[in-house]
Amino acid sequence: MSLLDRTLDLFDRHKYGIIGTLMLHTLLLFVLNVSNVRDRIPQEAPDPILLVMDSDVPEPAPDLQQEQPGEAPLTPQQVTNRASNVTAETSPERSLSRAAREQMAKSVEKDLLDMEKEEFDRLAQERKAQGKEITVPELDPSKFDKNRYMDKTPKPVKVEGLTTVSYDLVGRTDIVLDVPAYLCKGSGKVVVRVAVDRTGSVTRAEVDAGASTTVESCMVDNALASATGARFSSSSSAPQPQRGTITYIFLAQ
Repeated sequence: MSLLDRTLDLFDRHKYGIIGTLMLHTLLLFVLNVSNVRDRIPQEAPDPILLVMDSDVPEPAPDLQQEQPGEAPLTPQQVTNRASNVTAETSPERSLSRAAREQMAKSVEKDLLDMEKEEFDRLAQERKAQGKEITVPELDPSKFDKNRYMDKTPKPVKVEGLTTVSYDLVGRTDIVLDVPAYLCKGSGKVVVRVAVDRTGSVTRAEVDAGASTTVESCMVDNALASATGARFSSSSSAPQPQRGTITYIFLAQ
């Protein structure tokens, strides 16, 4: 009997056992695969449980620093370290100082001179290329008078908010007016009565003690020095002299 015949005879005699063993192993492999798949599927998180408990602890009291009904909040007022004419209309925009206007005029003058020189150079090159005689005219300085670009009589300006220096002179604008706000250790207000002639010079200055809040020598001396050396715009229609006041606010250092 050959080997194949013996194998077939052995399988025929034990076929039920062999088939049962194969089925059992197949079932075990199926169960193991299903278990692995379940382990890989993420479990849904359980819904959170909310516990509501009554508490006898009182709510915290409101902040005592909160605004009380009916009370207006205190807002700090900005102090501007510049001069202001209290008789003029309020100007929300900052006006250019005389130094700034002079600088602007110089810049305009330089730009115009450069433009004219470039134009002369261009014309000279064209005439030279055409074989014509080159004649360059001299520049006329009067065309670039910086005073043409500056206000002859600047308008009085009233600055919004509190300023360290303010004056009561109708129709006048300060040209020279020192601001001594931080020259003294203390703080206070000094009011100086002044007399101004039509050229804008201060001819008389004296402290108004009744309107001032301090008599400290440092503040009084600096206020008088600033008022005496002040100069305002000229006015041919102003009273001779025109009387007014200059108020100085000194701030603590």
